[in-house]
Amino acid sequence: MAFETTVKVVGDSVTYRFNPQLKKYALGDTGFVTNNAGAYVMQRSLEPAKGLAKAIKLKVVVDKDLSGVKIKTVNPNGAATVNIFNRKDNAEMIELYRFYLNELVEREILFAE
Repeated sequence: MAFETTVKVVGDSVTYRFNPQLKKYALGDTGFVTNNAGAYVMQRSLEPAKGLAKAIKLKVVVDKDLSGVKIKTVNPNGAATVNIFNRKDNAEMIELYRFYLNELVEREILFAE
């Protein structure tokens, strides 16, 4: 999946737009870490009782030149996308998903449309 300036997560009705004026320090302030390729990655558990290693996660990746973003909800090993919106046990997951993305909107890393 390529980095995009506008992203819509599978099942979500909200579209998120990447802030082209973003500064690197804002990513560090919100919990992003740099991976081996130089991209900035934030992973948050959507099932806190299971811990990060065994939970469905929200994964947000910003490319190293700060020009695009990827946003996905993934299975515990991160290999497959999970649609949290069509699961039976999704109320807490959706609440956490919205909380984490709203934090990025409040910090002006993303804009909700």
